[in-house]
Amino acid sequence: MLKKLLKRILLVFVIGAAILVVFLGYLINLMINRPQFLEPRPLEDKDYQEFWAVNENGHKIFACYFKNQPGQGTVLLCHGHGVSHGLMNDMVAFLRKTGVGLILIDFRAHGRSEGKLCTIGLNEWKDLQAVLAEATRLGYITNETPIAGFGRSMGAATLIHSAEHLPQIKAFILESSFERLRLIAARDAKHNINLPDTPLTDLAFWLIDRITSTPYSQNNPVEKIANIGNRPALLIHDELDHRANESAFKALHAALPNAKTFIAKDARHVQAHKIQPEEFEKTVLQFLTEAGIISQP
Repeated sequence: MLKKLLKRILLVFVIGAAILVVFLGYLINLMINRPQFLEPRPLEDKDYQEFWAVNENGHKIFACYFKNQPGQGTVLLCHGHGVSHGLMNDMVAFLRKTGVGLILIDFRAHGRSEGKLCTIGLNEWKDLQAVLAEATRLGYITNETPIAGFGRSMGAATLIHSAEHLPQIKAFILESSFERLRLIAARDAKHNINLPDTPLTDLAFWLIDRITSTPYSQNNPVEKIANIGNRPALLIHDELDHRANESAFKALHAALPNAKTFIAKDARHVQAHKIQPEEFEKTVLQFLTEAGIISQP
């Protein structure tokens, strides 16, 4: 009798674990298979040139360019996960006043760009590489153009992964990056559906890695951020961010201790520009000026 009971308990446990793994896999698929959490928005400032680049997978990557004034550098604006370049309207509005050039991009599997799978920052640096090469070919930038990257969430993680590959990026503004993808997935599951973090999360990542042939479990910006080296960097943290939380911010800063920091009080994930717009803009402009991207007359 006891033997039968134990077998039933084991069977229930195995079935429950299998259902949970499938459910986690379903959630992860929603996050990587052309994720779209907001409808694409157009840019309000229309004074730009559209262009396309081709990444390592042969996918066409959409980008647009706002011309810089003589003597000014260029800023790459890198959107977050599940949105597109149009969500950078706030950045375009105040940066355009300085005369810097701007390049905005739709990462693979986002917005107007091609591709099915998003790697949440792990490989999107190759999209940046392709766009910078095409922008150079078109004459929008040169080898002498001082370039900074500004990224939000996934965009920040992308810039961190780009650091060892794209030396032409001379300064980094990183807002609300996660430190390890596995941890932010666990935090989201806990916050959104009250699903506890267990080894089954690791199992789900293991399965997704093998199904997609992409090492999502190795998407750990905290292990790559030191590649920024002595280049200027600014870490922006939103105080009430449950995703890229205080622990993530501290881990990234510990790995790049020379980085400047800005903490937006009472702000949630990538909301610093909405909650503290004046302080946010002042901090960004001062950083870009000190990094030599904005040239004062």
